[in-house]
Amino acid sequence: MTTTLNPKRQAILDAAKRIFIAHGYSGASMEAIAEAAPVSKPTLYSHFHGKQELFAAVIAGQCEALLSTLSRVKTEPLGPEDGLKAIAGAFVDLIYANDALNLYRLIIAEQQSFPELGALVYRSGPASVFEQLSCYLKGLNARGVLRIADVETSSQLFLGMLQGHKHFRCLIGLQAGLSEAEKECLIEAAVSLFLKGHDHEG
Repeated sequence: MTTTLNPKRQAILDAAKRIFIAHGYSGASMEAIAEAAPVSKPTLYSHFHGKQELFAAVIAGQCEALLSTLSRVKTEPLGPEDGLKAIAGAFVDLIYANDALNLYRLIIAEQQSFPELGALVYRSGPASVFEQLSCYLKGLNARGVLRIADVETSSQLFLGMLQGHKHFRCLIGLQAGLSEAEKECLIEAAVSLFLKGHDHEG
């Protein structure tokens, strides 16, 4: 799942993320991103045709490590507890990271001016994450490891337990991310509750 980017493309993505976070979607220009990379405008446009495509690529890049983990747990012989903990750890690392929180705030702030941004963002990363998690849970259910009546609902609940109240506090600036101990506690609690709720006998 992990992709190898050429140095110029990676430099563009890194610069774009910085510019988007600093100036918002509406305030970011392709010219400013090219200058920050630094690459020429023709080089920038040879990789990305416009600002929407570039923003989508930034979001996809944020989700890459989580998608890689989801891909790995589907193919490695991990038990459900270890598999779910690996997924939960990658998800928590993603959503509580400072860059991810800033991008989340940016998306909400720009929604009124750019209503298409929400759908673009969802397609660029979260939709794939949800699809891959559902696929993993379907496999566990098919093998009789867990009893899952509604895979889609269970996928939503699993991710929701890891987000919830503390993530909201981080988004509105009441706390700055989670400590490693807080992450571990959250992951342990969510995975334990999820397994008990789906008749896992560990």
